Amino acid sequence: MRKKMVVSLALMLSLMVPQLALALHPELSVPEKVELKHKACQEIMRLGIKYKVEGLFSKDFEEGKADCTRMDVAAAVQLLTEKMAEAVVKEGAQAVDKEDLVLLNDLKEELRGEMLLVGTRTFQSRYDELGTRFTALTKNISLSGGLVGVIQGSIGNEPKDYADVVGRGDLVFNFKVGENTIAVIDVEATGGNGIDGDGVTPRVSNFSTLNGVAGSTGDTVRFREAWVEHAALNDRLILTAGKIDLSNYFDSNAVANDENGQFLAGAFVHSAVLPFPANGPGARLEAKLAEPLTFGLGYGSGDAGSDDSSDSADIFDHGFGIAELGYKCKTGELEGNYRIYASLDGSNPDTKKGFAFGVSLDQQITDKLTLFARYGQSDEDVYELKKAWSAGGQYAGLFPDRKDDVLGFAYGQIQAIGDIADSQEKLAEVYYKYKVSEQIEVAPIAQYLINPAGIRSADNVVVLALRSQISF
Repeated sequence: MRKKMVVSLALMLSLMVPQLALALHPELSVPEKVELKHKACQEIMRLGIKYKVEGLFSKDFEEGKADCTRMDVAAAVQLLTEKMAEAVVKEGAQAVDKEDLVLLNDLKEELRGEMLLVGTRTFQSRYDELGTRFTALTKNISLSGGLVGVIQGSIGNEPKDYADVVGRGDLVFNFKVGENTIAVIDVEATGGNGIDGDGVTPRVSNFSTLNGVAGSTGDTVRFREAWVEHAALNDRLILTAGKIDLSNYFDSNAVANDENGQFLAGAFVHSAVLPFPANGPGARLEAKLAEPLTFGLGYGSGDAGSDDSSDSADIFDHGFGIAELGYKCKTGELEGNYRIYASLDGSNPDTKKGFAFGVSLDQQITDKLTLFARYGQSDEDVYELKKAWSAGGQYAGLFPDRKDDVLGFAYGQIQAIGDIADSQEKLAEVYYKYKVSEQIEVAPIAQYLINPAGIRSADNVVVLALRSQISF
């Protein structure tokens, strides 16, 4: 009952003062890149001290060593609103001054595009996937998007080297359906098979998927995702349903989870032996068991990527299920995430259900260095790939005057069943992401493939790539 009161009061705080906020104060207009001395940030920090709310901004920002974004300001406003609502529950309406409510309302109006998602766990868990720049189309609809291009070529591939270009664009529409409900539609356009080939005629044979951005047999435009998400019990229970990508919610990792901005190889984005189905009808449920502990369940169609599109509706006979337990630890300003999962795949009616399990972890060592590791194992009676592991990390600000640049490094091995491979495939990848501006990033990438496709006699291959990303 108390949690419901907090949620209701938070809603009341956001609705009770519009008539008082006759006009947005010009000095509270928030730019894309925000400095500590900005009026809005100073007011937010003043309210944080007044109402004893900690963690509104990062330590570097509060010390004047870094800037923040509009999204960071919106997150601080949301946290302030929740804590002020809790103060009203404990102490009564006199615990919050009306002038402070007016100020918060003005900031919410200024940041209305960012506020659409910042109040839900979706924003927190899929920050990079949805993008960090939101344009408010209406008070209930915002838009974000991005463009990614990759040019990639091989050296030493037998019998022939290849070079290829891949392009991908996303437009993500975010709809506020209710106070605790949002809907998201992701429209994606892709072009180019990439250096891995089209799945029928491989170019550079491998298990690792050297270009995770590629994946179309031609120019395609599709609804990549379309789902509704509802948060209940003060965001302790999250339900997402529709056309979903289960890999967004399971086997995730802070530094090895996004082919658009982190490692390019698919083997470093997710475990190579975890058989995620293609995007299709499904649902996932996440429960916050305790402050650092979460439990997630996901279920969807295992046939969503089949040639017969009608198969994807038969999710009960050919379904894919996965469960994951996650633990978040924080020591000072350093965070770590530890996850263990297991899946059951019934997509192939001609074989028994396939079982897989694994772990994924990432841990900040310093404020600049974060390490990661993964291990996965699958049923070798069902799948060709039976074991995979990877490890590496990222280092931010390698050069003193380039604090937003990121250096990434990773190494991994994949073991297939003996019928198709006589050795483990090994892959190393290094990238350096150069931040040109707030919206443009460029990354040269080098990969070294050893024993391609698990064949000991195959020549090792060097793959070089250049990736560009534009967010808007």
